Amino acid sequence: MTNDEFRMTNCQSIKNPPQASLSPQRGFAVIRHSAFTLIELCLAMTITILVIGVAVLSISGVRAEDKLRRAAAIIETTARQNLLRALNSQQTVRMELSSGAFGTSEEFSGMLQVRRVGENVFRAPKRGESWEFSPTGICEPIEVRLSGEAGQIEIGFDPLTACAKRKSIQVKG
Repeated sequence: MTNDEFRMTNCQSIKNPPQASLSPQRGFAVIRHSAFTLIELCLAMTITILVIGVAVLSISGVRAEDKLRRAAAIIETTARQNLLRALNSQQTVRMELSSGAFGTSEEFSGMLQVRRVGENVFRAPKRGESWEFSPTGICEPIEVRLSGEAGQIEIGFDPLTACAKRKSIQVKG
């Protein structure tokens, strides 16, 4: 180190000396500027990420449940509309039971299963199987289950009103 460099280093340390204050009990004390340590910053970031993760999971659960509720409403509305159409036209209305029968393909695509009176378990509808709505204002009593990646809906329909008398929505996750 040359003499000039030594003088420059001394000048810089003289220009920015650490701040000191006179304390009556302790004499001179050096005041240090405090900052967050790397551990504190990492801990704060970890907690923030955990909170965001929990929020995202709860929002996706709410969205899945909302999707299921909309699909259940579409199923109920379709059954009711078919009964009203049978009453207005005074003709039997048949609705084919298949995966897209209730128009829920955009909202909730899933596997459709049915259980008719006298059956103990849900089953896939047979080819060409339909649900009849009579012009007298009654329909076949039937239970419908729609299962998909968001969860499962089970609806039991009243034969006199084609309205849901029993509804069960189970959200996955």
